[in-house]
Amino acid sequence: MYLQKRVLNPQILLELICYVSFAVLMLYLVFTGKYQSYVTPRMVPYFYFTAAVMTVWALGGMVHLFRPQHKIRAAHCLVLIIPMLLLILPHAPINTADLSTGYLSKSAYTDIPGQDAYKTPKDQDSLNNSDFNSSSSMSTDDRSANNADNMSATDTTIADNSATAPPDTTTFNTQENEAAVNLPGLDVQNKKITVSNDDFGMWLAEIYINMEKYKGYTVIMTGYVFKDPEILKNDEFVPARPMMTCCVADLAPAGLRCKYDKASELHADSWVTVEGTLYIGKYTYEGVECVDPQISVTKITPAEKVEGYIYP
Repeated sequence: MYLQKRVLNPQILLELICYVSFAVLMLYLVFTGKYQSYVTPRMVPYFYFTAAVMTVWALGGMVHLFRPQHKIRAAHCLVLIIPMLLLILPHAPINTADLSTGYLSKSAYTDIPGQDAYKTPKDQDSLNNSDFNSSSSMSTDDRSANNADNMSATDTTIADNSATAPPDTTTFNTQENEAAVNLPGLDVQNKKITVSNDDFGMWLAEIYINMEKYKGYTVIMTGYVFKDPEILKNDEFVPARPMMTCCVADLAPAGLRCKYDKASELHADSWVTVEGTLYIGKYTYEGVECVDPQISVTKITPAEKVEGYIYP
C-alpha cells in the first residue's frame, strides 16, 4: 500500500506566520503602551479586535497547512508585512518645534457629549453680557486679585474683567462638590488647581467646559512655550502639550492662553511651569470675538521636558 508523504504548504505556512505575528504585534503595542505613539487610548478595542481576527484566521488556516499546491503565491502577505515593518522600525517622537501653528482650545472639548460648553461665538452672547458687560458690578478688592503688573496696558481691560469675584463654592450643589473634591490637584478651599503632568489633558477639558466654576482660581501647570503670531499677541503664549485627538497625524499643541508682559522674552519650545489666576478672556478668531479661559501669569519657572502626548 502506497502512502502519500505529507508536505507543508509554504504559502499557507507564510500566511500563518503573518497572522500570528500581526496578532502578537497588536497585543505587544497594547501591553507596552507603545500604541500611544500612534493612536489614542480609545483605539485599544480595535487592537484587540484585530488580534482576535488574526488568531481566528491562523487557526482556520492550519487545516490547509498540508494541502498540496503547485503554484505558490506570497505577494498578498505584503499587506501585513509592510505595516508590521513600519510599526517595528524605531521612530523618533514628534518634536514640539514641528507643531508651530495653531493650537487646540475649546474646540477640542466642546463637542463632548453631555457636557455644557460654549460652542460658538453666537452661543456666547449671554455669557459675554453677564461676564464682561457687568464689570461695573465688580468690587475693587475683587479686581485687584489679578496681578495687573504682569499685564500690558492694552490688556488691562481684560485683566480687570477677569478678576471678578471668585466663584462662590457654597452655591455648588452636593454632586458638584463631591465631584470637585475627587479631582486630582484641586484645592477648593484655597481656590487653587495644581495640574500634574499626567492630568494635563483632563484639567484642560475640565477648565474649558466649566470655566465659570474655576474663574479666580490659581492655576499651576507645566508645558512648552508655544507662540504663534497669527493668533497670539506679543504678551501672550500658551504653555502647551502635544495633544492627539485620533492619531499621530493630527497632533497639535493644546493649553490655556496666558497673559504675560514678558512673554516676548520666553524662548519658544522651552519648558516652563506657569502659575497665575484664571479668568475668562476674549480673543478674536477670523473676525469673530470669542471667549475662553485664560491665565494672568504671576510666576514662571523653568521646567523639565515632559515626555508623551495628551489625549482629550
